[in-house]
Amino acid sequence: MIGDIMSVSRLRMATDGQGVSTLVAFFDCPLKCKYCINNSCHDTDNVFSGTPRAAYKPEELLEVLKKDEIYYLMTGGGVVFGGGEPLLQSAFIHEVCKLMDLRWAKRIETSLNVPWRYVEPLVEDIDEWIIDIKDMDGFIYEIYTGVNNEKVMQNLFRLKDSIPAERFHIRIPHIPGYNKKEDVEKSIEWIKDVLGVEPEVFDYYALSHTVKEPDWMHDDDDEEDEGE
Repeated sequence: MIGDIMSVSRLRMATDGQGVSTLVAFFDCPLKCKYCINNSCHDTDNVFSGTPRAAYKPEELLEVLKKDEIYYLMTGGGVVFGGGEPLLQSAFIHEVCKLMDLRWAKRIETSLNVPWRYVEPLVEDIDEWIIDIKDMDGFIYEIYTGVNNEKVMQNLFRLKDSIPAERFHIRIPHIPGYNKKEDVEKSIEWIKDVLGVEPEVFDYYALSHTVKEPDWMHDDDDEEDEGE
């Protein structure tokens, strides 16, 4: 079994959960987010920034991860699977998890927008599910990502019945030009009420251009709310 890996980023802190972590980022994603920070995950050729794509066997990836074991154990860190959408390669991740030291934290950063068959192999493996919700409103979600959030909703409910609330880490961004503060508040309340989780809320910043909100975001008494 081979993992189609975009990059392996070592010695990360304060970005992927507790402690020092190694981020394993995978190619491919079902979303087409407007502000995607890893748009190269959609590359269809055989190079990433001039470097051949990294094809690892589980045992080969483990040897890379072991290099920082002392930091995982000292800080409560471990391995984070991201992307792209890592769940598309959940069978490979499952094989890696079986080889990993049980003391390492195992986390995944996911949109959760995949069929349940990709989620199920990792239900028992993953210690923390870092889920980027975008927005709970289906219309806003589809405008921003290019796909609907039906699978996200289905998977949230199935995961809720499969794992304890403390394994959820929900991220909800304010996305300039796509959702307003009141939309974010609605998403927060839904997550709190349904999952019993306090989500992480943050802002996207469009640095390269000025964001103009589309007409559908405005009503008669709308207040000015531009993203920076």
